[in-house]
Amino acid sequence: MKHNLLRNLFLIILLLLAVVLGKVIGTVTQGISFLSWLGVGANFGLEPVTVNLSVVTFTLGMMVSINVAQALLLAIAILIFNTVKLRG
Repeated sequence: MKHNLLRNLFLIILLLLAVVLGKVIGTVTQGISFLSWLGVGANFGLEPVTVNLSVVTFTLGMMVSINVAQALLLAIAILIFNTVKLRG
């Protein structure tokens, strides 16, 4: 039980680090001509939609923005996760 918890927590931390560092790397390298391809990205998802039912109002939506650096770091994080053996 404890081993699975540690393994899942390790995966979550690796993925979050990959997303954050990828965003930073993509943003920083946009100004450098030969590394600007790392900042190329795509946005996809659902634009926010508001539903007003007079009694209840709620908004639904989700947008995902990913760049090349994030995709590369996510792939590396998954490879690291599969190769590291946790003892617990």
